[in-house]
Amino acid sequence: MSEIELTDAILRNSLQILRLSAGEQAVVEQILRELERDLKALLESRSLSGASKRAVEQLIADAGRAIDGGYAKAGVQVDTHALALIVAEQTADLIGEAIPADIARPTDAILASLTRDVLIEGSPASAWWARQSEDTAFRFAGQVRQGVVNGETNEQIVGRIVGRGGEPGIMDLIRRNARALVHSSVMSAANAARLASFRANPEMFAGVRWLATLDGITCKRCAALDGQSWDLDGKKLKGTRVAFLAPPIHWNDRCVLSGIPKMSALEESFPGISEKLDAIGARDSSLGPLPAKTTFDDFLKRQTPAFVEATLGKRRAELFTAGKITVRDLVSGTGRELTLDELREGT
Repeated sequence: MSEIELTDAILRNSLQILRLSAGEQAVVEQILRELERDLKALLESRSLSGASKRAVEQLIADAGRAIDGGYAKAGVQVDTHALALIVAEQTADLIGEAIPADIARPTDAILASLTRDVLIEGSPASAWWARQSEDTAFRFAGQVRQGVVNGETNEQIVGRIVGRGGEPGIMDLIRRNARALVHSSVMSAANAARLASFRANPEMFAGVRWLATLDGITCKRCAALDGQSWDLDGKKLKGTRVAFLAPPIHWNDRCVLSGIPKMSALEESFPGISEKLDAIGARDSSLGPLPAKTTFDDFLKRQTPAFVEATLGKRRAELFTAGKITVRDLVSGTGRELTLDELREGT
């Protein structure tokens, strides 16, 4: 198993995770659209023209309960622990396919501690869901109060909430924030599971390497981290300039960690592999042969037509092969979405 081969395997799995993220985002968005309909119906059931302060506050309280209910559903949609178990198992399988050895799996207790309530920018996902629920209630109340003060009709106040005449309402921003939280939760759980899997096999891996999605929307910070590497304890390896970081490091981060195989482990299973890797164009480093910089587009072009079609869908696969779209169209959620069960089955 060269690092190129392992990187490709990790990227294949990462694309499946991105498809899963798109599917989970779609479910959460539907939950919030149902909430939007409930809030609209609530607004339309009351007469706000000249309404008393007491009546306005009662409406806001009723809306708050509806908002709490909607976010209670949204907040449990992504089962990050179940996802981590699947990713850890799949990571062990792809390692085992390359190296005929006993592959250690991170314990369920370790994965549970890392992924039952994943951290995003230092706070648990559950705290972010609570914060988004509070923000939605705050924004709703503000728009209603402002509309009443301005003497607006119910229709105009509804427009403030759900949008009107092509102008977005507050629910558009709220759905966008929720999608970002879903994606960040999924990526955090997946990367935590992979890192735990590499750390469970220290005799096989020298460390981990940061892989960024190198396209037109990759932020400068992630682009600068691409290729940076650390040992399994998080210490900087030769050529690395920054302290250890694990993705995601910001909302909607699509970066992943891949393992750096130890050449000693590879030589034991495959004598002479160093020479073979040299022959396929890997470049040397203190850790053994490393791949040249790889973009997701480069990676996808190396895959079979069947894999590309299964990932992008038939029409998009044709467009990708013809050079008319890039992998950006996939990672933005326009490829075929996956459910957790489909990911588990390797669909």
